Amino acid sequence: MCFHKSLNVTAQQLEERYDATLPESTQFQPVYHANAYQFPTWPIVTHQEPERFQMMHWGLIPHWVKTYDDAMEARTRTINARSETIYEKPSFRSAAQAGKRCLIPVTGFYEWHTIGSKKFPFYINAKDQEIASIAGLWDEWPDPDSGELIRTYTLLTTEANPLLAAIHNSKERMPCLLTQKAEQAWLHDDLSEEDALHLLARQYPASKMHSYSISKRITSRKEPSDVPEVLEPANYPELSKAPQLFS
Repeated sequence: MCFHKSLNVTAQQLEERYDATLPESTQFQPVYHANAYQFPTWPIVTHQEPERFQMMHWGLIPHWVKTYDDAMEARTRTINARSETIYEKPSFRSAAQAGKRCLIPVTGFYEWHTIGSKKFPFYINAKDQEIASIAGLWDEWPDPDSGELIRTYTLLTTEANPLLAAIHNSKERMPCLLTQKAEQAWLHDDLSEEDALHLLARQYPASKMHSYSISKRITSRKEPSDVPEVLEPANYPELSKAPQLFS
């Protein structure tokens, strides 16, 4: 699964990459590390309005949720969605059927490699795209107490390619990272269920991805993790005989 990602770019770079504008009220700053369980807001491009970003919270709240407490509980279970079952699971089915597809811009994401009881953090990004897109679904939920329309999204995952299977060896999953051709189809085309599932099943080539181990500062409770230092490489003796983890 994928619960940690980065977007280490300027607002101008983001707008130029997607030919879309950020809301005037948004004071966008580079994100070095975002933790899904803090439910951060993120600039999202939707199939419905590809010309502008919408700031959405990570953790999809289905539109049919009744109460605020239920909504806050639901989002903890909808940070990721298995792409293979988005048309089956109640939390995602209505968004998938309505074509509420979106792009989640990232400059990279984080996963952990497990050896026995130890976990080693890795940073992974695309070699051929400074800013890449992960496929997502979005929805909007009307808060019955405040009347506010809350927009949220979920990040889609698929079976890991060989590089991610080696790194994320406890789950062997990876984000649905899109090539630019697949990105255009996911954002703009009127995809059938079969077409969408076929697109999401295409793994991003391992040869076009870069990975390296980083320090365990990312899990520190004493030091901030949304800082440039979290991206600095770190070496571990336990990983010295595992070249397949590095690309």
